[in-house]
Amino acid sequence: MKNPPIYEALVEKLVRVYEEGPNQSLGVFQNPVTAYTDQARLESEQRLLRSLPIPVAHVSQLRSPGSCLVHDALGVPLLITRNREGALRAMLNVCRHRGTRLLEDSGFCKVRKGFQCRYHGWVYDLDGTLDQIPREELFPSLDKTALNLRTLPVAERFGFIWVVATPAGDYDFDAFLDPLEPDLGPLNLENHVVFRRATTTARTNWKIVMEAFLDGYHVRHLHKRTVGPYFEDHRSYSELAGPHVRAIVGRGGFYEASARNAIEDIRDFATPTYVIFPNTIFVAQPGFVSRATAYPTSLGEIHWDHDLIIPAEPQTEKARAHWELNYELIQDGVFKGEDLWVCEQIQKGLSSGANERMTYGIEEAPIQWWHDELDRHLEALS
Repeated sequence: MKNPPIYEALVEKLVRVYEEGPNQSLGVFQNPVTAYTDQARLESEQRLLRSLPIPVAHVSQLRSPGSCLVHDALGVPLLITRNREGALRAMLNVCRHRGTRLLEDSGFCKVRKGFQCRYHGWVYDLDGTLDQIPREELFPSLDKTALNLRTLPVAERFGFIWVVATPAGDYDFDAFLDPLEPDLGPLNLENHVVFRRATTTARTNWKIVMEAFLDGYHVRHLHKRTVGPYFEDHRSYSELAGPHVRAIVGRGGFYEASARNAIEDIRDFATPTYVIFPNTIFVAQPGFVSRATAYPTSLGEIHWDHDLIIPAEPQTEKARAHWELNYELIQDGVFKGEDLWVCEQIQKGLSSGANERMTYGIEEAPIQWWHDELDRHLEALS
């Protein structure tokens, strides 16, 4: 997996943090607890998430014509498929006759030639075009072309499938994603595969989860039983990339290796991480990447999915066992066992009255940037 040139710039900035200490101008800030307990705000946030590109899958998961994904985590029924020509289509998973859900179960489905409604048998092709109406003579004045499935903006970039879950004619994906091109483009993730996808729920507000991945302060403490020992005496550096946040966290021995010019693969000595606005986490690990997304389903619950993405399908049992260990460490140990766990512990105390505001320090400054970006988008949405 090739290192993007921008990683070299991040290393230089991280070295300065080791040498000069944290940026004192970032200071301390606070955020009101009501930001996590306001139902009206949550509903606005959910509308916002449906108006922005969300990476719902890796391209390898919808590689073949007729492959499809039923996705409900954004609060609307989505159907994403690849047509016979290989082009992606995103649609609402709703029959245009009487509103029946076309495919019932969420998740990836078997390769299909089209979609038939179980209620009255209306048939749509892979593009969402209304193809057949049983006893069509019962609808003598019907314009079939007006009753194709509702389409949604969809794009492929950085090896991911991005969907905007609000019907619209078009969306400027490039304007939203271009700031990440120097980071994600050179990784060539479109040629990778998903080793395994994890889906789970956690009883916590979605913003608490996003904060956990914008915080370089907790690594040695929360993760001391898993990856913490790799980050002994670590430092971190973060910056904005458009609406997104890029960061790099030094592992043990980073500074010494950089002083010797002994870093060949940056990910052996530091971990680049990203929060892709609004709700996706991207971590570049040695030899693989993790993409995880947190979807708010209520004030105090999220749906979480995580893809562990590797360069190629394992060809031996030894290789498969290697990736199994990585998956268990990252998903079960770090993400679910520690990050989501601690978010649930925070959720339990939100309404206790112990805190009117949450308090954050310098290594947690990206949390403030993210909240500011969220507030700007919510204001624009209203």
